[in-house]
Amino acid sequence: MSFANKRPGGRILPVRRLTPHIDPQKQFEKLATAIGEIYKHNSSKLLFEELYRIGYNLVLSKNGPLVYDGVKGVLETHLLDCVHKGILKNMETASASSTIANNEALLSSVRMLWSEHVTAMLIIKDILMYVDKVYVKSAHLPSVYEMGMHVFRDKVLLAANGRLNTGVKQAILRQIDYERRGNEVNRSTLRSIADMFIELMDATRLRPLYETVLEPQIISESIAFYRGVASRRISEQGAPEYTRAAQSDIDAEMDRVDAYLAAQTSKPLRDVLLHELITTHDAEILAVPNNGIVSMFEQHDVSGLAVLYRLYCSLPSSFKVLQGMTCSHIASIGKKLSESFVVQSESELRSQENHGSAAQTVAAAAAARTAMALRWIQELISTYGVYDDFTVKAFAGSKDMRNTINAAFIDIVNANDRAPELLSLYIDDVMKSGLKGKSDQEIEHIFERCILLLRFLKDKDAFEHYYKVHLARRLLLVRSLSEDAEQTLISKLKIECGSQFTIKLEGMFKDIQTSADMESLFNSSPAGAGLGLDMHVSVLTPTFWPAMASSASDSSTQESHLQPCQTANNALIDNAISRFADFYTNHRSGRTLTWQFNMGNADLKVRFGTRTHELNVTTYQMFILLLFAENDSAVELSSKEIQAKTGIPTPLLSRLLQSLACAKYKVLTKTPMSRNISPEDRFRLNMGFRSPQYRIRIPMISAKNTVETDKEKAATMATISQERQYVIEAVVVRIMKTRKQMAHDQLVNETINQLSSRFMPTSKTIKVSIERLIDREYIMRCPNNPRLYSYLA
Repeated sequence: MSFANKRPGGRILPVRRLTPHIDPQKQFEKLATAIGEIYKHNSSKLLFEELYRIGYNLVLSKNGPLVYDGVKGVLETHLLDCVHKGILKNMETASASSTIANNEALLSSVRMLWSEHVTAMLIIKDILMYVDKVYVKSAHLPSVYEMGMHVFRDKVLLAANGRLNTGVKQAILRQIDYERRGNEVNRSTLRSIADMFIELMDATRLRPLYETVLEPQIISESIAFYRGVASRRISEQGAPEYTRAAQSDIDAEMDRVDAYLAAQTSKPLRDVLLHELITTHDAEILAVPNNGIVSMFEQHDVSGLAVLYRLYCSLPSSFKVLQGMTCSHIASIGKKLSESFVVQSESELRSQENHGSAAQTVAAAAAARTAMALRWIQELISTYGVYDDFTVKAFAGSKDMRNTINAAFIDIVNANDRAPELLSLYIDDVMKSGLKGKSDQEIEHIFERCILLLRFLKDKDAFEHYYKVHLARRLLLVRSLSEDAEQTLISKLKIECGSQFTIKLEGMFKDIQTSADMESLFNSSPAGAGLGLDMHVSVLTPTFWPAMASSASDSSTQESHLQPCQTANNALIDNAISRFADFYTNHRSGRTLTWQFNMGNADLKVRFGTRTHELNVTTYQMFILLLFAENDSAVELSSKEIQAKTGIPTPLLSRLLQSLACAKYKVLTKTPMSRNISPEDRFRLNMGFRSPQYRIRIPMISAKNTVETDKEKAATMATISQERQYVIEAVVVRIMKTRKQMAHDQLVNETINQLSSRFMPTSKTIKVSIERLIDREYIMRCPNNPRLYSYLA
């Protein structure tokens, strides 16, 4: 056979498959029958490969609509039949008598039908997989499974004109209400029904029915329910009970959401509860008489405050109410604290007035004021500790609550114009006696609280003034318990306020150390040999040490420099002073010593008849006693004669003689016998003096650090105001030197900004300083603009 004549370009066609004619309707009937068996739970008897082949063949033969619409019709018929058989009857029963059992019966019947339908649709979806893949995709129709969900929505929930949907929804809401009232319901059923609403989509809004139908009703019913609960409770319960009940309600609702509602309901439901239970009554809850937040603070109800804080902190408006009431409560505590101590101090003073002389009254007043100062600071620190503890344990360390509490204490501290002085006195007392028996941790805690109060002070420069005075006395009189503690506190002050704040304090310590070294050199040199006494000299740098008069308690003797006095012409002392002065001049050329005796002290051995005592006295008291030691016991001197021999100012001399002749240890006798000192009063050594103690310390009346009188306070504030004037001028010059030219308002604001960490200057004070600088030609006004300043180099 020849292929030479084969036409080029020809191809061999595949053999056409000849299939027997199949009736599509009969094939679909097999599918419909199979769907019925699936609903009857007989799917195990079906041949799934055959059913899949039927769907496959019907799609291939262009009968996809027959399959899709036919299956939809079968589902609709089955579901409508199930609805009419039992579900509608259960709905009517539940509507007529809304009991837990009737609601459960309705929901259980819907749940059972839904469960069967979902199971059936999963099987049907697998059987008609090819229909989904080819026909449904090309026809842009919902998948077989989605179509089945739509059918359930339309023929079950929306059956009977939507009455079933309403009935199911009401049954869910009633079951929730029953559970809120303490009844037990079937949560599993409710979970299944909620899942049904989540899966079924709203045909118009294209969102789950849960979001469009069920959740809004749950929120609405919750608002009504808890509004009534709040109104009832607020009239019956105090803040602790109310907030605990509110938290319990919120926890129960969140548990309810976890058990059978959608997770998305959690936030709106919680917001509703917080609004109805807390926001609507926030101030009323806290202000319940004898059972509000004040009572919780007073009873240290940490757990109750923690619950209250958790509820309020997430509500901005309510949280501000909480902050405001906390601040007001602390302010009232501060007011009562100050008032009670003032009353107590006045009571102590009146008691002293009834049992003593004028001198005793003055001393008693000073002691009472000082005791008040120490108690005020101590109570303030203790009170802050309590509320700081609340911040940590009850308010979860909230920075906002800590700032609120701090702001309240700042107002309390600065409402007392003596706060800088009182804080310095408290530290002075701590350093002299308050550290005994304290561990390092306790000392650290005390210092931290002191630094905290300093941080609250607005006039830190006033505190610096008082602290320098008190520190100077501690160092010179060797009254501090621990030099390490002093250095530690100064380090903390340096961190808190800067190196400029502590430069003079550090210089004072340096002077004390330098003096010790100088004393050691002097004692080991020929100049220090054979003095006949032990002499300790502190050489002080004037710029470091505060200007202290002979007594801080007598403003009449207070001057800007220290007053020297005579040595009562005592040869032994004069010789020692002269030899040390020569020694110092040889080692420190160009420097001059000015001797000050007001802060010194001495140990004297005095023989009273047959007994000898060692007296620890001030240097001035030593000069007085030496006048009587020069002669026999018969020597008698008047106050006027003593003043002439020693040069001690008269007001100070009166207190010195009172301490020696009228106090506890009467080492001098006075004629006439009274506590008041007059120029003609006469004194002699008390040879009959007796005491069980060998070593006796004789303090000078009012020699301790005490709270200033009003007159002393005015003098101190005048000094501080003058110092502030210099500081303001220095800051203005520094600013103008940097900026060269600046407007008045800008200069004032910048000056306040730079000085606010030390004190708060007024605009008027700054303006006066600017005028002084203009007069001294540091700055000038611009000719064309009087409110514009220029720096003059």
